[in-house]
Amino acid sequence: MPSDLLWHPDSVEHALARSSEYLPPPSLGISLTNPVRAWRLIKRIRRIPDQGTLAGVLPEDLYQLFSETRLRYAPKRDNLEELRPSVAAEELFDSAAQSAGLESGRTIGRAIEKRAKKHRVKKVSAHLSERYKESPLFDSMQEMSPAVEQTCLQASLQGLDAQLEEYKRLATAWAVGDLATLRAHPGDSPTWACDSFALAFDPEVLSQIESRSWALWLENVDRALTDNDSTFAILPLGDLLRPNGPLSQLRERGYEVVEPDETQPARAPLGTGRSGSSNAG
Repeated sequence: MPSDLLWHPDSVEHALARSSEYLPPPSLGISLTNPVRAWRLIKRIRRIPDQGTLAGVLPEDLYQLFSETRLRYAPKRDNLEELRPSVAAEELFDSAAQSAGLESGRTIGRAIEKRAKKHRVKKVSAHLSERYKESPLFDSMQEMSPAVEQTCLQASLQGLDAQLEEYKRLATAWAVGDLATLRAHPGDSPTWACDSFALAFDPEVLSQIESRSWALWLENVDRALTDNDSTFAILPLGDLLRPNGPLSQLRERGYEVVEPDETQPARAPLGTGRSGSSNAG
């Protein structure tokens, strides 16, 4: 989102004040039974093994592209040289986004959490927690193919200026509620090719986990729309706009979904359809 965004949360405050529950997005937590060991593992797997550097593991042309991009967007981040390619790509993109006047949307999420607590709204999470003695996730990250990491790094570096311009355009559209521009966005940036979490997981396993978390979120929505007069929920806009995303699934379940730029449809007579309604915004 734009880092200079001035947010007016009056409508959020009003909605939370009259809501019985707050539903955050689905989430997944990975942890080890030994948190100290987990911290050490994370610190270790973020770096190139045996004190290596990107200069030593990348092809010459790709390293040259990385160096030029780092000097342009993160000249003081010398430590990026020690990070494995997929991690360096994520860190470098974050620095580039900040230089372009963008920041993570988590700021809004934290502000909403704070207001939900202020109004004492019950939080109902769709959170799946996987706990391991020895984490296969860390093993997968350590065994990740160098070719896969180099491909993701190259995808994130090539055309980075154009990517940032697109992100700024979409961030502005999000800030002012320009749904036409957001709906026309073709999909994720190549930057997401370097999501370390997604790269480390087996795609089939990750798909199963995501399906379970969305199923849990929909169960929470079903119950909330039946039990509560008003429920407040947030989701990433990309999920809301997906053709087969949660709004589509709610429609399939018989709920009335009214998007911000649509006219409120006439109510069905009593005794027909589902009793709940969901307003996307």
